[in-house]
Amino acid sequence: MLSPRWPSSGVALLLTLAASQAAADEPKKQPTPPEEVSGIERKAREPGELGRDIAHAALFLPRSLVELILFTTGEVAAVVEDEQFVPRARELFTAREGAIAFFPTFFLETGVTPNVGARVIANFGNVTSSVRGGYGGLDTNVAEARVRIGTSTPLPAAISLEGLHDARTGLAFLGVGQRPFEDERNHYLGEKRAGLFRERRDRILVTFGLRTGDDTEVFVSTSLLQRRTEDPRGAVDGGIGHVFEGAAVPGAFGNLRISYTEAALRYDSRPARHAMATGQLLEVYGGLSRQLTLGDAAWARSGVRVAGFFPIYRRTNVLSPRIVLDGLTHLEGGPVPFRELVGQPSFRGPDNRRDDVSLVASIDYRWQLVRYVAARLFVDAATVGPSVRNLDFEHPRPAVGFGIDLHGSDAELGRIAFTFSPEAASFSFAFGAPAGFGDRQHRD
Repeated sequence: MLSPRWPSSGVALLLTLAASQAAADEPKKQPTPPEEVSGIERKAREPGELGRDIAHAALFLPRSLVELILFTTGEVAAVVEDEQFVPRARELFTAREGAIAFFPTFFLETGVTPNVGARVIANFGNVTSSVRGGYGGLDTNVAEARVRIGTSTPLPAAISLEGLHDARTGLAFLGVGQRPFEDERNHYLGEKRAGLFRERRDRILVTFGLRTGDDTEVFVSTSLLQRRTEDPRGAVDGGIGHVFEGAAVPGAFGNLRISYTEAALRYDSRPARHAMATGQLLEVYGGLSRQLTLGDAAWARSGVRVAGFFPIYRRTNVLSPRIVLDGLTHLEGGPVPFRELVGQPSFRGPDNRRDDVSLVASIDYRWQLVRYVAARLFVDAATVGPSVRNLDFEHPRPAVGFGIDLHGSDAELGRIAFTFSPEAASFSFAFGAPAGFGDRQHRD
């Protein structure tokens, strides 16, 4: 007789059922919830924490300004700066119509009365307007209005009408030349020193721009400017009239009127005008000026500006070398008014040298701190002379510094800078005011 045998699959099934029954007879245990852990475990204080706290506090104001104000100006920020007069074609089609932006403006510089005001920018499709006003005292104020009409066919183009009034005081004229106190062209009354003055300007400007390519812009502008320079209020013997002979300051002490017409060609491959944009810039220009009152001088202006914006290691680190050469040529009549001689607004040290030709070389290194906030280190070198051949390269004027740039998606809107040079150390803070590095019509 053969004894019966259980197949292996049947044995496995019986064992499984027995285990299930035993587990059912045991009381169920409640699972223990996992301990909640959040954050990152670390010591309450680490080395270097104080430095981060200081940096955080220092960036609180610019970061807050960016978050609360700058984001509203993206569609129309191009009207603030003169770097890109004609918007690119894609911007003409994507700008949001009906946008109105309001934000405060503030300018503070060592030795200058603070100027506080506001700017309103409105975009109504093809028409963009800007109104700005600022006040820092009886002799320190500005009022400006611009209307720009643009079209996208057959090529992107724009025409603008602008009016400006501003008043400044505490300005200084040292004379002409790189080393004015040693230049024989200057005629001092007694001690060789700087002459102080105040100035009031009124200007009407019409500009037409045409974008012939995505990176190429051509524009023509004409302006009528009236200046009046006087000794500062309360000046006893430091005013310009007490320091220089009258012939050394032509065009001073009266209502000086000047007309100026300019044509310029600009190639700019940067996609935007904010601090971290990369690309190349080349600009050449030429213009004619004529003195309408206080003399009959006529002169021509010309110049070139070359700059590069190159990413270093990463896209948010940008190295920017730049060279700016400006000059004028006497055509006829008497001497050129002293305020119309070539200055150096692109030099970040004291802008107090004037002559027929100016050369400024600089290099900037920027890196992004947080969104829309970039830090900057810079070095400038500048010289002037009566001609290109006679530029004074033996005594260049250096300036070094660091700062913070605030920008929106399209343009730079604020700057904080500390500058050091052998002549002076200075601090400047500007928000909502142009950088002063646009075309000649918008420079001093």
